[in-house]
Amino acid sequence: MGAHDDASDEQLLVAWKAGDQAAGMALVRRYDRSVARFFAYKLERGPESEDLAQATFLAVLSGDFRGESSFRTYLFAVARNQLLRCIRERVRDRQRFDPSETSIAALELSPSAVLVVRQRNRLLLLALRRLPVDTQIMLELHYWEQMKIKDIAEVLELNINMVKARMKRGRERLEREMEALAESKEQLETTRDELSNWAERLRNELR
Repeated sequence: MGAHDDASDEQLLVAWKAGDQAAGMALVRRYDRSVARFFAYKLERGPESEDLAQATFLAVLSGDFRGESSFRTYLFAVARNQLLRCIRERVRDRQRFDPSETSIAALELSPSAVLVVRQRNRLLLLALRRLPVDTQIMLELHYWEQMKIKDIAEVLELNINMVKARMKRGRERLEREMEALAESKEQLETTRDELSNWAERLRNELR
């Protein structure tokens, strides 16, 4: 058991900012898989995603976390900002990119990224990537990270009622996208009935 295992996220961050590199490593180890998952199917897995994950933790280190939310909520808010910055740097018309309207699939940033997952997970991932970026983030945080609505609202800088409404519309849109992409009725029914379990299996696959 490590010296920092019992410390809270906030305690580790304070120690890291004070120069305790071991505390920083302990904090990164707690969340490195979650942050890697966040970027994995929005951009190609590889150097760019790894660089964004590293940039996220460095931004946390240099940032001004005030404890107004949980550390995990703050971390994913930083990760989202890193993702949006990266996308805006890559798309041709930066002014027209709107994460509440534009999907990863529409941007065609990483068309081969989904090919690396098992066949049974392709339908869910392809459908998620056809949702607006912020809706994709919202559902992934809900299913993969089991994040509460109020925390998702803080990540997306929205009020709780708006998140609830968008979550409902997002689930409905996800179902429509799966219906459009499904190769068979059996594939669609399996995905619909086991969405939560399927998302958990996908989460484990990304470790």
